[in-house]
Amino acid sequence: MKFSMKKMISLGLTLVMALAISVPSFAADKVNGNSENKKQADQIYEGVVSYVNEVYPDLAKTEKSNLIDRLYKEKSQATSKSQIQSRNNRNEVDEAYQNVMAEEEYIVDLINSRGASTALDNWQFNLKYLKQNYDAIKKIPNVNMTYVDSYIAAYESVLAAKDMPTEKVNTCTTLATNGSYNYDQAVNYAKKYYRNYNSAYPSWASAGGDCANFVSQCLYAGGKPMKGTPGSASSASNWSNWFSRGNTQNTNNVSSTWRGAQAFRSYWQTNASSYKKFTSVDSSSFNYGWTGDAVSLLNSNGRAYHTLIIVGYSSPDFTVGAHTGDTIDGSLRSYASSNGFIIYNMR
Repeated sequence: MKFSMKKMISLGLTLVMALAISVPSFAADKVNGNSENKKQADQIYEGVVSYVNEVYPDLAKTEKSNLIDRLYKEKSQATSKSQIQSRNNRNEVDEAYQNVMAEEEYIVDLINSRGASTALDNWQFNLKYLKQNYDAIKKIPNVNMTYVDSYIAAYESVLAAKDMPTEKVNTCTTLATNGSYNYDQAVNYAKKYYRNYNSAYPSWASAGGDCANFVSQCLYAGGKPMKGTPGSASSASNWSNWFSRGNTQNTNNVSSTWRGAQAFRSYWQTNASSYKKFTSVDSSSFNYGWTGDAVSLLNSNGRAYHTLIIVGYSSPDFTVGAHTGDTIDGSLRSYASSNGFIIYNMR
């Protein structure tokens, strides 16, 4: 294919104009500056552009440019100031992980004690066995039905999630229809109640963990609306609902999606503005996540066992807050494993 000189010059001018339009003025000054942080600024800016183009493919050009401008300013300024305290977060993630492992090991031992042969990674068989033998299992003296019910609910959700894509993009064409979420209020709530629990809500720390309950409170404080009517088991177990009423441990008044790590995942994979699964904390995940976003940690079976909220930046890492291992200055890198994690964009 041949191009005339006139066409080549025209094409070149078009590309130059496109680049000039896409780069906000203050961001261009920052990227082109001679500061010692230039390399980091370049990386952050390129990451923001990549994120916006990936997550908002249908957004109008002007709004896309303005969004790049705003997000770059937020992440670059915050990253330059953010410092994650040097601490060992392994104990914090162990508490949440050990809660789930205690349940899963109990289920395996229970099934094996009844003459079957199974293992931790044989979760589809375990799920089917528990459902088929549920009435008989209930009659076993001192059986832990809380574990049985939790396992069934979690892995029914994992089974459903197998058909979910690993990424969801935001299909809005204008940010005016993208809903409102005050991420600052969500983060401020996390900072206020990460240790001193809000007495307006029940704590689920004694019932398997309080991580999803805490992050749900943060999202609600940021403006995410509850959905569904409390008061019945069917409503509370419906993955399309998300609510909490009262301050006592009543499972009919607090939906499973509000208080359970895996059910929380099911709800927000459907209702988050966008989400994406990652297998390591690096520049790719850093480009994607923002303060006020939620994070689910996954075990080797793909089950979400812990829920976190991003409260700060420390490139290429995030500062996170959580209950069940109460923290407001945790490092996502310390929590994450090769089993993967999901970041839910809430804005």
